[in-house]
Amino acid sequence: MTYTRLEPIDPRDAFTVLARPDDASTRSAAASQAAFLVALRAGVLGHDVESPAKGDFHLPNLKALRRTRHLKVSEACAGLGASEKELRQEPEPQLQREMSAIVDKLYRKPSLKNAAALFEAAMRSPHPLVSVAGAAGARETTRLRQEIRDTLVGGALAEDRLASRLAETAISNIAPMHDLAQRRVIERPVSKKRKRKSNTAVITHGTFAADNDWYQPHGDFYQALNANRPDLHVHDQSFTWTGSYSAQARQADAKLLAQWIGDQGLNGPDFFAHSHGGTVAHLATREGARFDRLVLMGWPAHDKWFPDFSRVNRIIDIRVRFDLVVLLDGGRQRFRTNQFNIEEHRNGWFDHSSTHEPAYWDDHDLWGVV
Repeated sequence: MTYTRLEPIDPRDAFTVLARPDDASTRSAAASQAAFLVALRAGVLGHDVESPAKGDFHLPNLKALRRTRHLKVSEACAGLGASEKELRQEPEPQLQREMSAIVDKLYRKPSLKNAAALFEAAMRSPHPLVSVAGAAGARETTRLRQEIRDTLVGGALAEDRLASRLAETAISNIAPMHDLAQRRVIERPVSKKRKRKSNTAVITHGTFAADNDWYQPHGDFYQALNANRPDLHVHDQSFTWTGSYSAQARQADAKLLAQWIGDQGLNGPDFFAHSHGGTVAHLATREGARFDRLVLMGWPAHDKWFPDFSRVNRIIDIRVRFDLVVLLDGGRQRFRTNQFNIEEHRNGWFDHSSTHEPAYWDDHDLWGVV
């Protein structure tokens, strides 16, 4: 799926819509439902959620949802007036009406039991984006069970790009990691020396994305960057790392990046990094790497992965509002630092991968900000 502009819908309205993957008119409703579910999950875990702009996507009091214990599945389903078996057999329109009623209750008086009930119902939504978000929430309110695993695996295989990426992130937080996610990780490449000196721009990918095309010389973002900003002289090789989700692997990949920059003959290059590719770049500054412009596209902000700011001249932070993957990953939606060299560009909503789509850059006139 290519870039589609998503619009935020108040969850109390979004959940009145039965979202279907074959109905493009319901995609913003599906994304808004998923965003609400992922926000509820963060509240259950006691995470601090940055509320979006007032009036666009208002949230209830998430702190009231903080989990003190895991619920039994029967307790979670009780909020819907059904058993787990009955819930599986309930027709979709009736299930959607029940979800809408639960959402209204969550705004009036937030509670863990109502959040758990919503997760159970959402897990059975026909739209994979909603079902994945529901399953990720159900994992935190009840015991991990096969139905949750199956929903996440099915979501990871879905044609819907955002649903697939969200499912992969959820799977990565469940031990042991499912083979489906592990298969997207590659062996660490070997850096090779080249007889070339330059300060050209470099592009890299995020987690589980080493096999993607968009960042490679033949890929759409690479070609669009080269066409729109020929002055950057995009490097004829892109940086590929393992794509592993683990902190230890990212650290090793950061050492590889620091070596690779020297081996490629680069001197303080501009560096375009999607998602945790930005984490690899940040950690590389602690290994001696220097960057002129560091362009972060949907980076999950964590203090522990901040760069050595003295080794970066300028940080351009490009992201969507209420990035679902970042929120599920436990990251913040922006830097929290007084560093003077960070420039923020927040455009669009929800879709983590859109930040490396040429159409997104066109839509928000971003070529000229880097």
